[in-house]
Amino acid sequence: MTSPVYTFTVPIYLNGLNTLAHILKKAEQHATEHDIALTDLINARLHDDMAPLTFQVQSTTTTALRTMAHATHTEEVKLDYNETTFEELYARIEKTVDILKASDPAAFSGKEQLPFKAKLGPYEVDFTAESYASRFGIPNFYFHLDMAYAILRSKGVPLGKKDYLAHFGL
Repeated sequence: MTSPVYTFTVPIYLNGLNTLAHILKKAEQHATEHDIALTDLINARLHDDMAPLTFQVQSTTTTALRTMAHATHTEEVKLDYNETTFEELYARIEKTVDILKASDPAAFSGKEQLPFKAKLGPYEVDFTAESYASRFGIPNFYFHLDMAYAILRSKGVPLGKKDYLAHFGL
């Protein structure tokens, strides 16, 4: 039987990453059609004290990879936080998708309740794979995906609910 942690993370993360790539492509197209500098979108923030679009994409992918590593009790694949172009963001998403697609569902089985400690900012928190996925991984993934969407909408990119949900099978 496939682990519920796998079922409720990897396929959902893959859908969300497809959504992320889709909204970035729409943003890039919108910028080109309206003579908006691509760097204006890449560096856009919802508020001055919030992280830019690049960070939202980086954090979405990192959360997916980190959740997989914690759930399988394996070494996390760490990607650098150095993307500055849409092409580099697409490559980051694609690499994350490839890693998730290559994951073996059996590697998640039987590890749902194994304890581990995870660093969340300055804190070290006790988790199991199941509690990490449900209490941090999934909410954090959606937070950063939603922030990317919101940043792009705030900059006039014509995105709608269909753009967000289409890759989740609706």
